[in-house]
Amino acid sequence: MRHGRDYLMGKVLRLWNIAYGSVNPFISEWLKEHKSMWKLLSRFGWSLLLSVYVASILCGLLVAAFVVSGFVMRYLVEEPIRMEEALNFDYTKNSPVAFVPIKGLHVIPPNHKLQVTVMLTLPESEYNRNLGVFQVRVDFLSAEYRRLASASRTCMLQFKSMPIRLLLTFFKMAPLVAGYLSESQTLNVHFSGFTEGDEPTACLKVTIEQRAEYRPGAGIPEIYASSLILESELPLVKRILWYWKKTVFIWISMTVFLMELVFTLICCRPIILPRVRPRDGSASGSATQDNVLIQS
Repeated sequence: MRHGRDYLMGKVLRLWNIAYGSVNPFISEWLKEHKSMWKLLSRFGWSLLLSVYVASILCGLLVAAFVVSGFVMRYLVEEPIRMEEALNFDYTKNSPVAFVPIKGLHVIPPNHKLQVTVMLTLPESEYNRNLGVFQVRVDFLSAEYRRLASASRTCMLQFKSMPIRLLLTFFKMAPLVAGYLSESQTLNVHFSGFTEGDEPTACLKVTIEQRAEYRPGAGIPEIYASSLILESELPLVKRILWYWKKTVFIWISMTVFLMELVFTLICCRPIILPRVRPRDGSASGSATQDNVLIQS
């Protein structure tokens, strides 16, 4: 097998030498005839190669600037908290209560202003219309279930007279019968003015308070569904950074890119601008010019 391999390699080399020897004179003749064109093509190829090299170096510096800017923005910009949870009220109590724990990624930093929105979907039943105004209270509780803050708001179904209700029912008869619409209203109860203190909030307590004139267990609205939205408002400087985070990211990236470029040009200039060895023609031309200047 070794002898067979050596024999085949010898044959291939012999054929290559014969082909190269027969073609070489033609190549030499063609190069002599098109010498200027060959020089032009070689210069163009060399310039294109240098352009691609410099562009790749600049792209690498730009990508590195974006990466550095991303790390800076990660620790510089703070995201406001927004959480939405469904409420499950305990109707075994005279005033139904629902708890919403705050944990994990939803830990509220100090000095953040908070806004709570309780959304209640109520049927437009005769009981709810006759109930009228009812009260919703939100309590901020610590990990030991100690009350940190509290607020209460009143709400009721939007009033509609009998002719208006009949007219709306007539116009919405088809989707109501098909089940695409329901005779209900969604109330959004907003609570604001809270500020997170040094002791973190661990839980929110939502209570539908009983009307005072009703007997125990009565005076509570009928509810289809309910949910709670908690939103935090960042301090002024952090809020500006959050709203302008894309612009800040671009500015930091461009600043880092310019610093990298200046550092590379000053300390590592051959990397981004490699030295090109002068050609023979240019060298001889410069030497001839120097001799003329010396003689003059």
